[in-house]
Order: sequence, then structure tokens, then C-alpha cells
Amino acid sequence: MYRIADCITVDHDIPLLLLAVVICVAGFVASTLVAGRVRGEGHAARWTVLLGVCAGATAWSTHFVSMLAYRTSLVVAYDPILTVASLIVGIGVMGFGCHMAITRRSSPVFRLLGGAIVGSGVVALHYLGMAGLQLPGELHYDLGYVSASVLMSLGFGAAALDTLLARRHAFSSPLAVGLLIAMTVSLHFTGMAALELQLHSVEEQTAAGASRLAIVVAVSLASLATLAIGTVAAIADRHLSNRLAAEAERFRTLSDGAFEGLIVHRNGAIVDVNIAARKLLSLDDSTPTYPLNRWIDGIETPLRPDEELIDEVDVRCLEGETFPAEICRRRIRLADGAWGELIAIRDLTARKKSDATIAHLALHDPLTDLPNRRLFAELAASALERAARTDCPFAMLAVDLDNFKIVNDIYGHDAGDQLIRVVAERITGILGDGDVVARLGGDEFALLATSEVQPDGAGAMAQRILNALAEPVLVDSGGRVASLSINASIGIAVYPFDGRSIDEMLRNADTAMYRAKAGGKGSSRFFEAGMNEALESRHRIELGLRRAIEAGTLKLAYQPLVSSNAREPICFEALLRWTDEELGEVEPAVFIPVAEACGLIMPIGELVLRQACRDACQWPAPMRVAVNLSAAQFKGDDLIDIVQNALAESGLPGERLELEVTESLLIENRDKALEQLNALKALGIRIAMDDFGTGYSSLSYLRSFRFDKLKIDRYFVANLEGNAQNASIVQAVVSMGQSLSMQVVAEGVETAEQAAALSEMSCDQLQGFLIAKPMAAHEVQRFLASPSSRLTGLPRAAGEPEVGADSGATRTHAPH
Repeated sequence: MYRIADCITVDHDIPLLLLAVVICVAGFVASTLVAGRVRGEGHAARWTVLLGVCAGATAWSTHFVSMLAYRTSLVVAYDPILTVASLIVGIGVMGFGCHMAITRRSSPVFRLLGGAIVGSGVVALHYLGMAGLQLPGELHYDLGYVSASVLMSLGFGAAALDTLLARRHAFSSPLAVGLLIAMTVSLHFTGMAALELQLHSVEEQTAAGASRLAIVVAVSLASLATLAIGTVAAIADRHLSNRLAAEAERFRTLSDGAFEGLIVHRNGAIVDVNIAARKLLSLDDSTPTYPLNRWIDGIETPLRPDEELIDEVDVRCLEGETFPAEICRRRIRLADGAWGELIAIRDLTARKKSDATIAHLALHDPLTDLPNRRLFAELAASALERAARTDCPFAMLAVDLDNFKIVNDIYGHDAGDQLIRVVAERITGILGDGDVVARLGGDEFALLATSEVQPDGAGAMAQRILNALAEPVLVDSGGRVASLSINASIGIAVYPFDGRSIDEMLRNADTAMYRAKAGGKGSSRFFEAGMNEALESRHRIELGLRRAIEAGTLKLAYQPLVSSNAREPICFEALLRWTDEELGEVEPAVFIPVAEACGLIMPIGELVLRQACRDACQWPAPMRVAVNLSAAQFKGDDLIDIVQNALAESGLPGERLELEVTESLLIENRDKALEQLNALKALGIRIAMDDFGTGYSSLSYLRSFRFDKLKIDRYFVANLEGNAQNASIVQAVVSMGQSLSMQVVAEGVETAEQAAALSEMSCDQLQGFLIAKPMAAHEVQRFLASPSSRLTGLPRAAGEPEVGADSGATRTHAPH
């Protein structure tokens, strides 16, 4: 370090050194101006050549002015070829380094590599110029200082171009100039400090070669060239800056005057926005620095060249609110030459509101804002489709105001409109969740009743409507208030009893409504085509069930399930039977829906469960008992407690209890049902899906809950031998059950041929009259002890219909 300091202060002429510094500073300032033009101008190749000339000439001039400042008494000359070569090499290498760094300026690696090449150009021109010195002696170098000079030149060069091109802050250009000066000066003086001269005899001195005067002239020309280039660059910079400022102002005027929000971003980082965008995004007047995905999702993927994208998205404001918007994306070239993106945002809030208003008006009555006939038909169609899928009845009510024409005639149409609005409000006020009322026109209303059990729910709703309309209505009639009493006639049609299409249902409801009017008005009527008889029958069944529950006359029978190969009994299914003194033997398909509708299914289900657990405790372990559960039993919150109590009271382990459910359970309240099924599984209880294939049969149910067993409905088994399609369906269910680790049971096995076919299909278990008829609880022990339980089956009495788990007549739930 001291050697370098002595080289500068002792071995050099300070005034000339200052001149070298001035040349170096002026030249590299001019170089940064030229570099700016290379980044921004379209004629980049021309400016790259000028940049190489400017930077190379600056370094070369600085070097040789410093050489002229070197104090020596010897006669010094310069080899003209090597001297000129040092200038050419310096310009070429430094120009190449600048070109590499600028063309790949987005990459830090190329910026640093290009800067290092610029530093190597200074190294080359320095030591090539030193090789051109002609002295009476030999030049020797200290390799340590030479290495240090090379490393400093390359390091300062890399740092200079990285700083200049990355432009991380406002002081990037001055800092880059300082690093370029440091690159040149550190190399020169460290290289000169490495120099040692070994003199020859005085006679050997020669003045051949270019003289100091020639070097002065060459340096002057190089400096003038640098000054000229710098002047041209400065003028171009001023001109271009003014032009860019004018264009920027024009662009700003246009963008701020646009109705759409305009955002310019680079890789998701916002560069600029216009006034409209600031308002849309709730930004202040400062330049935003937030990432764009704070407002808009899905803009991370860059567009391809010449690609435009239009999309609708939800845009977030800083306050967290969102609004719908249409965005148009387009790639653009930014001021620094890098690729960016322009996004135009159009707020769609007003248009969406307008569209929603138009859509609402198309589907709603303008007077009452109730659904109109078109929307009512769509909603009714959905209700019918759902009812057909779930076998859950719904009702349609036709409501017509009595003597409404008199209101219009006496008090005017305005008063009639007021009355219609009040009627709409009162009817709406008594609806349950899922119910719908629509105004079909005039004083006609229609209702969909889906929230209550039908048909009782429809009758109760009709009565609530009549009660609500019975209160007087105050209307403004030409400036005076009039109190009007209004009645209505209501007709009721219930799906599927009174029709299987919307038109048929509405027509029958209208027929019932007109009959109500004919019967005295102010009343409601169900559609009469067989409905009265059905209501009476239902009432008799309900009364009989209540008597049977109180008297304990409901009985259980048990039908075995056996393995398909060994015919060994595995489980017995509990089957509910009811014989009434008045009604005789009533099938479960008849009385179970009534029990579900009137709420009796809960005590019946608990009775069956408790009795089945008590009976199964008398059987040898591990013989299981299967009990059917109705979907209605899952609607309460005490099912798990009921099952636990039944197990605890009987002493039956949970592993010996199977509970059978149907697909309808998972249709209405899927989440709650799955929670309860999982709780039952936790008790060790096995869960089977009954009647698989006859309901909705959604495979999603099998994915959402791991059933232990699938029971194939008897319909497919009954046609197994003569129907190839049924055989394929059964085989598919068996294969699916095996893949899901679920046992498969075939119901309704009546013949040995069916049993053999099912065994070949690897069906796990069989159930049906071929195996055994349903039997009383006390007969189960005898059946298990008898050899017949291991036979292929028992003959069926001629003409005797099969009853049991494969027949809807003995189930504890209604068929689906």
C-alpha cells in the first residue's frame, strides 16, 4: 500500500495526474449517458459502438496521461503498433463487455460478467500499452501487485455495470461513475507500483518509436473524441428526456382521462396507475409499491408475446371489499426496455346490478315482487324432481281471492293493488323454509309447500293462510281509508297422489280451489280424486298404530342371512309385523310411511331396537341381529343415546348389532347423518346400506362413508336367471363391494339356481325364502340347532308369497 502511495505522490507529476482524473471523470460520465441511450433507444447497436469507443478511449487516455505524468530522466518512446493496438483492444473488449451486460441486464450474472469483461479490457490496454514502452532497460513486474491490479479492475468493473444497469436507487449513475474511475485508477497505479526497471548501459539508449509529443497528440484526439461522444450523448439525452417527458405527459393526460383503471406492472409489482385505478383500488396519490395480487388473483402467469387476455374477476380494495370487474391484459415494453404488462380494469358493479335487475324483473311480479309464473314453474319442476328422487311428497296450493272484482269496481284498481300487496305479505309471513308463493296474475296465487310432512302440512298451511287473510285490510281509496274484509278459496294437490307433472298438479289444485269456492268460499279443499279415501285410510292406520303401540301388539320375526358357500347362519334380520283386529294384517309398506308422517316411527323404532337386542342375547355368540332404521329416526338428536341404552339394557355387545339404512338417509341431511353413522360405528356396530340399486345409488355415498355391507335389492335377484343385464348389475355390485372391502348380501333368493349363480359371483351372503321363512324369536334357537340351517334351502309352499327381508311387506321401513 505504501508502495502505491509513493508511486502516486513521488513518481508522478501531480498536475498531470489531476488532468488524468479530469479526463477519466468526464469520459466515464459521458459513458454513463451513452449507456442510458443504449438501454432506451431503438438504435442500440450504434450507441453500443459509441459506448465502447467512449469507455475505451477514456481508460486509454487516462492511462497515457498518467504515463506522461511519470517522472523519469530516461529517454522514453512508445512502440506505435502496440500503442495503437492497446487502444483498439481496450475499445473492443470494453465494448463487448458493455454489450453483454446491457443486452442481458435483467440477469445479475450477465451484468457482473459483462462488468468483469470491461475491467479486463482496461487490464489489456494497460499492460499492452506498457509493453509498448521503449526504455534503455528491461521491465519487470511484481506478480503480487499485478494480480492485485487485475482483481481490482475486474471487481470494480463488475460492480460498476451491475450498479449502473440495476438502478436500485437514485444515486446509481454517480456511484457507477465512481466505480469506473476506481477500476481505471486502481489498475494503473497498482500496475505502476508493480513495475521495476533494470537499466542497460547508457550507450544502448534509443529514441526510436513514438515520442511523448505523439502520445500527447493521440491522447488529445482520444479525449476530444470522448468529449464529442459525451456532448452528443448529453444533447441526445436532453432531447430524448424532453421528448419522453412530453410523451409521458400526453400519456398521463390520456390515461387519467380514461374511464377504465389502468395499471402497469412488472412481474406482479405495480409500476404505475392512473387516477381511475387509484379510485377503484382506494389508493392514495403516492406511487403504489404493493404487489398486484393484493387486489387481483391469477395474474402471476405472464402472457406470451402478442397475447391478450380478457376475463372477469373479483377485485379487492384495501378496505377488504370486493367488486366485480372486467380486466384486459396486454404485454408492453417498459421504459427501461424490460417486458411488463398493462391491465385495464372496468368496474362491472353497475352493469351487474342492471343485469340482476333485469333478470329479477323477468322472473318476478312487479307489483308484489313475488316469483311470477315462469319462476314458479322452474321452482316447481325442481321440487318435483327432488320429490321423485327422494319419494318425499310435496303439495301445491292454488289461492284465489273471493269477490276481488268488487274491490276493484268499488274502490278502484289502486286500492286493489294495495290489497294484493298486503295479501302477498301476509302469505309470505306464514311460509316455512323451502316454501314458495308466486303471483300468477290478477288475484291468483300459487304455493309450493315442501317444509312440512304432506298432506297434513298442506292442510295446516291452508288454514294459516285463511286465518292471516281474515284480518281486515286498510287501503287508501282516493284519499280516504277503507277497511276491507277479504277471504280466499284454496285448492290443494299433493304429489304424487294428485299428479306427476307440474301442469297436472296445478290443474288439480285449481279444480279443488273452484270446488272450495262452490262450497261456500273462504275455505280449502284437497283434490278429491281418491284423496278423501286415502286420508280416511291413513287416519285409520294412524289410530290403529297408536293402539298397537299402547297394547304391545307389534311383533318381530327374524329371517337368517347365511354365507353363500357354507350356508352357515351369520345374522338374523328383525322384521316388524302388525296384525290389527279391524284392519287385519297390514304391510310395512303401508303403515311405515304413516308412522313416519305422524311421528310414530320414533317410538316404533325404539321398540324394535330394544326387543331385537333382548332377543339376540339369547342366541349363541357371535350371531348378530340386523335392525332397519328409518331416515326419520336420524332427524332427532337422541338416536345414539337410544342405541346405547338398548345395548346396555340387553347386555348385547355392539359388535353383534347391525343397523340397516337406505340411501335416502344421505340425501336430505348428509352431514348430520354421516356424523351419526360414524358415532354408531365407534360403538362397534356394523352399518349396512339396504336396497342398494333401487334409490339414487350415488357412489359418492360409498366414498363418504365406509359401509360394512351392501344389500342387493330382490328385484335384481328375482330376474337373475333370465335377465343378463340384471346378472351384470349384480356382478358389478359384488365386484365393487369387494374392492371397497364391503360384504355384499343378495336379498330375495328363492331358487337353488339363484343361490348357485350368486355363489359363482362370489356374493358373500344370501337371504330369502330359499334359506328360511321369517320366524318368531323362540324359533331361532331351534333353527340354529337343526341341520336345516346348513342345507341349501327349504322348499316353499305352493302359492305362498315370500315375506321377509327381501319383501317390502315385512320391513321396518318403507321401500325406496
